[in-house]
Amino acid sequence: MLPKEQKVVQVNYWKKMLKETKEVIGKLHGIVLLIHNSVEFTDIVNFLNKIKEDQQLLLLYISFVNSHANIKRILEKHPLVSKKLFVVDCVSGFVLELQDTPECAYRKPPSNLQQLKELLMEYVGKTNPNIVVVDSLSQFINFSTPTEEELNDFYRFLQSIKESVWGLKDDLIILLYDDRIGQLQHLPTISIDTIEDFD
Repeated sequence: MLPKEQKVVQVNYWKKMLKETKEVIGKLHGIVLLIHNSVEFTDIVNFLNKIKEDQQLLLLYISFVNSHANIKRILEKHPLVSKKLFVVDCVSGFVLELQDTPECAYRKPPSNLQQLKELLMEYVGKTNPNIVVVDSLSQFINFSTPTEEELNDFYRFLQSIKESVWGLKDDLIILLYDDRIGQLQHLPTISIDTIEDFD
């Protein structure tokens, strides 16, 4: 006899992405931490093209690294094949007062994870995306020397977006992390479904 309630156990694992097959990348779901070292935006585009490549999907890209103008310029040569893109540009929004467009919103960058969650939830609500990319978490935490308080804040952030944003069974949040600031000493595992190394 099966119990009336079954507890879902979180599965976290570490993988190398360099030689990953399209089949594995295409099936990613939940919250994915993608670690890279100076990866070019074209590499991110190639990676995103492999995710559910046979489906027409809406992708929300929250950027603290590349401006919308730069993203648009790169996509002219390296397009997202089956995905429509909406960008929240926190690069240009930091220095310029720009008018939002149907494909981009300009915002000042959040200063902490709580503000990032609020920004993420605002645009998930406005755009109803299938995939969310946050580029990059290294603006908020350094996994080479994090304090206990920083790690706890990060875990609370992950848990709250799992509970608050939307059902992640068929959807995907990719959190990019640039590890140039230091080698990872504390690999986060709580509330993350998959940890990938892009190098």
